[in-house]
Amino acid sequence: MEWKTAFHKNINTLWERAKDKNYRLSMEAYAAYLGTTRSSLRGWLAGKGQPDTEGLVRIATVESVSLAWLVGDKRKFGGWAQREIMLIEKFRILSEIHKEDICAFLDHFYKQDSKTPGEDGKCHTSSGCCKQEGWQCE
Repeated sequence: MEWKTAFHKNINTLWERAKDKNYRLSMEAYAAYLGTTRSSLRGWLAGKGQPDTEGLVRIATVESVSLAWLVGDKRKFGGWAQREIMLIEKFRILSEIHKEDICAFLDHFYKQDSKTPGEDGKCHTSSGCCKQEGWQCE
C-alpha cells in the first residue's frame, strides 16, 4: 500500500495493532474507542483526510502515542536526537508485554554496566527504566 500521509500510515498501524490485540474488534468499536464514527475511521484508513486537532489529540491520548508521531513530525524536540525520538516512538507502539521485556533487559544491562546513568556514578534503575512513563517493569 502506498501511504498518502504520515497520519494515513500511522492510523493504519494503530488499527492493525488493535486488531492484533483483539481479532474480533470491529471497525465500529474501534472508531467509538477513538471517539469518532466508523465512516470517518474508514476514510482515514483509506488516506482520505484526517481528524481535526481535537480528534488528533484524542487519538494520540487514547492510543498512548505522541501527537508528533501520529502526524509524522520529524523535527527535534527538547534537544533530543532524532534516533532517540524514533526509539521512543517504536517503544510506544509495542504491546505491554514487550515493553516489560525491554525494560527488564535494560534494567539488567544497566546493573551489569559499570558506566551507569547518574551524576554520582551509581545505577539509578531501581525505580525501573519505564516507571517515569507509567509502565511497571520488574
